[in-house]
Amino acid sequence: MSTVNVPEVFILDDTDKQTVVKITGFYNTATTQNTQVVTANTLKGASNTLPCILSIGAMEYSTSIANGFIALEFIGSGSANSNALLAGRANDGAWNRYIPNSGAAPTTGNLNLFQSGLGAGDSFSIIVTLIKEFQGTYWTGTNYGAGAWTAAETGY
Repeated sequence: MSTVNVPEVFILDDTDKQTVVKITGFYNTATTQNTQVVTANTLKGASNTLPCILSIGAMEYSTSIANGFIALEFIGSGSANSNALLAGRANDGAWNRYIPNSGAAPTTGNLNLFQSGLGAGDSFSIIVTLIKEFQGTYWTGTNYGAGAWTAAETGY
């Protein structure tokens, strides 16, 4: 059962290469909060000791927000998060484009949902396909993803 003023997260699919997540929320009072919606090292094949990097492969969203906005963020070092989606008012959207994880180094692979100024009658729904990154290089030259996912299949 859905809980008012609390976003809900559903793992729809979790395979060796990707995870599909649905994030929904509806509100009856003014709300501004941060909620971690995906913890990368709890997904299938994830290491508990290495950063398990997730990037976005596709996303669909629908919002009905009167005054505030929501932001889906890559969680980086400390509180340095990076927006992957910023949406408000009444709009729908979808895309099938790769969005690399841009959280500040060292990134965690986790995702945050920032909700600002949501009020009575506001709601949203997001379905996001997350790619499990097996390799990648930061601007610092650090190879992330290597060895983090223990799945038998070769990654992207």
